[in-house]
Amino acid sequence: MDYYRAAGVVPIGNERRTHFSNQITPELADSLVVLMGWTHILRDKGKIKFLVLRDEHGTVQITIPQKKVSEEVFEIAGQLKPEYAVAVHGKVVASAQAPNGVEVIPTRISILNTAERLPIDVVEGKTDIDLDTRLNHRILDLRKPTINAIFRVQHSLVRYAREILEKNDFVEIHTPKLVAEATEGGANLFEVKYFERKAYLAQSPQFYKQLMLLAGFGRVFEIAPVFRAEKHNTRRHVNEYTSFDFEMAWISGVEDVMKMEEKMLNYSFEKTKKAAAQELSLLNVDLIVPKVPFKRVKYAEVINLLNNAGKDLAPTDDLDPESEQLLGKLFPEKFGTDMVFITHYPLELRPAYTMPSMTDEGMTESFDLTYKGMEITTGGQRIHLYDLLVERFKAKGFNPQDFSFYLDPFKYGAPPHGGLGLGVERLTMQLLGIDNIREATLLPRDRDRLTP
Repeated sequence: MDYYRAAGVVPIGNERRTHFSNQITPELADSLVVLMGWTHILRDKGKIKFLVLRDEHGTVQITIPQKKVSEEVFEIAGQLKPEYAVAVHGKVVASAQAPNGVEVIPTRISILNTAERLPIDVVEGKTDIDLDTRLNHRILDLRKPTINAIFRVQHSLVRYAREILEKNDFVEIHTPKLVAEATEGGANLFEVKYFERKAYLAQSPQFYKQLMLLAGFGRVFEIAPVFRAEKHNTRRHVNEYTSFDFEMAWISGVEDVMKMEEKMLNYSFEKTKKAAAQELSLLNVDLIVPKVPFKRVKYAEVINLLNNAGKDLAPTDDLDPESEQLLGKLFPEKFGTDMVFITHYPLELRPAYTMPSMTDEGMTESFDLTYKGMEITTGGQRIHLYDLLVERFKAKGFNPQDFSFYLDPFKYGAPPHGGLGLGVERLTMQLLGIDNIREATLLPRDRDRLTP
């Protein structure tokens, strides 16, 4: 108790919140409420003070006229500084002048905690701070209503994507993030000392989600971090991101996987448009729900489309960021949509487990989903035939014995299956029109950043 007294704050347990800021409406006029939050904006007009109180659901105006409040309340209001944590007891009053048509006249203000001088402002538009400085103080940065709103929209997208999968008999799984071998191949692995031997941080849950289908789960999904040790420093890459993966058995072909993703994203966008309407409005984003079915375009046709627009790509060249951005302009012009499946990628550009195409020689039963000029999903039909799988691993230069834990179960009646991995941060970035993926990443990890 002495510590609280010395700090000049109210002891924990002495306050009970009754309402959030977004619940303070004119319909509550004359009601007594208790609000808790941060001092967002303070305006001292002498005999009247205005406090904009911010909580996790928005802001509300607290009006403190000297004539209508106690001397103690007026004095405490004069002590408040930015980001003090406070509790406000008061009466709701309808007011045409207040931002939301309502204000609160306090009967008591309690300081729950004080705040030191802020290293960055958390009031929108007060100062222009570079991204690196903001990320150094990310926890404070996240208090900004517009920054906080990004992750509430992201939550909604993930929530409803999960919901529609569960409605379609998918089971959520949690696979290991410490692995013995590369999943996607290549050298972009983070090595970890694992007792007396080497291990790696998982690039993908790919092997394990497939094995869960062989284990009899039928349909599975996972939302979890994945790690890529790529020494890039671009606006579209981070070294740890959240991957939304699903895998489904007993498919008749890759089209089944694309149809499921269409259903998932259409549902998620539609629900998010309503559930996160306040956040989308704050971010000035008009969420366009993608129409089903999404356009399908074969990779070979995409190469021709790009070359006709001035690129010089060979049939097996991978699409660089510039090509994707160009497609972001060409697809809406040609097909009238921002959501396009690029299908039938060349064998050279796809992992060893990808099913070779049954119709297009040298190609695969695979796809990427591009959204506003960026790839957000990679997926396809997987090889379920043991001998073909071993053959493709050898063709990619892998020793099948190194992957026996994955390959051996395919000897025992593996079902036809396929799936995908969707980057949650990239989806958020493209939907909200964010320029840098770090803004759509809660606590980014790139080659230069391991904190906060």
